[in-house]
Parts: sequence; C-alpha cells; structure tokens
Amino acid sequence: MVAQHLFDHEGELAITIPKDLAERYHLAAGVEVEIVPDEVGLVLQPVGVAPWFSLGWEQALDAVLEHYGIALGHLDDE
Repeated sequence: MVAQHLFDHEGELAITIPKDLAERYHLAAGVEVEIVPDEVGLVLQPVGVAPWFSLGWEQALDAVLEHYGIALGHLDDE
C-alpha cells in the first residue's frame, strides 16, 4: 500500500488517494465514505457503491487476471 500524508484543508484533515487506487475501489470526487475503526486501523467504506463490489470479489478478479491475463488479452485482440 502507498503511504499518504494527512493535511489541513479548510479546518479539517484530508488525505489524497492515488488515482489508480481510487478508481479500483470506485472512489471519485464527491463519493461519500464512512470511516470505520477496527482493530488494525481505519477502513474507508464507500457509501452507495454498487452491491456487486466487495474486496473478496476484487481479490478473486486479481487472481484470475494474474493467472489468465495473457490469454484474456489475446481474446480481446480478436
């Protein structure tokens, strides 16, 4: 994970998120997130993200792309 810094923004603390990471987790300017504390830190939970999205789904997709990515790329070329 990429380390980020907190900064002051109009009297509140703010953080930047790398664009590729934000896109991967369906975050964009204006998306509301809940901040959920847990035993290892804070979790940002997007509000209103399509119900099909989950971290498990994202991890499964990564595994498929890692194993079959080249073959899928060839299919896309045709």
